[in-house]
Amino acid sequence: MAEELLDLKRTEAVLQQLAEEVRMGYVKNLVRSGHPTYFGTNRLTDTITCFVTVDGHSWSASLRMNKYWEYLEEGTGPARGRAKYWPNSSAIAKWIEIKPVIPRPDENTGRIPTPKQLTFLISRKIHDDGIEGTHDLQKAKEEVIPQYYERIQEALTADIGDYLWKMIKW
Repeated sequence: MAEELLDLKRTEAVLQQLAEEVRMGYVKNLVRSGHPTYFGTNRLTDTITCFVTVDGHSWSASLRMNKYWEYLEEGTGPARGRAKYWPNSSAIAKWIEIKPVIPRPDENTGRIPTPKQLTFLISRKIHDDGIEGTHDLQKAKEEVIPQYYERIQEALTADIGDYLWKMIKW
């Protein structure tokens, strides 16, 4: 019966606000960094959703998004001859179309690469040299989370106060 009386609605609401503010900061950082936010036909920024998980012992505010966020966040190292990482060529082709990437003439021949050739050239560049991560999500978290320490404490204190009041009245 006592567990039914404990309602952490204020704490959950503050955690939901925290997740939403981190999401908005992450989107802002992605745009500022000039990251390609498209993968195939899905915009990364359109796939980010916030949710709060309560399992009885802990609460967490989380973001869910397309898996390729990890490559933007952490980057990829060069494969250096290993077949470790070849980017998805169909996603690169779509990105070229959406961005748009304007091909330049080859320095030696003066020929302009076809979209298929450009896709291969970009894929090979990523494979050989990797891409540098910009840690946009980490920056958003570092900017937002400290602002919520006091708000979470206040919400938790109010929720527990309500619980204690219900116990006294019970």
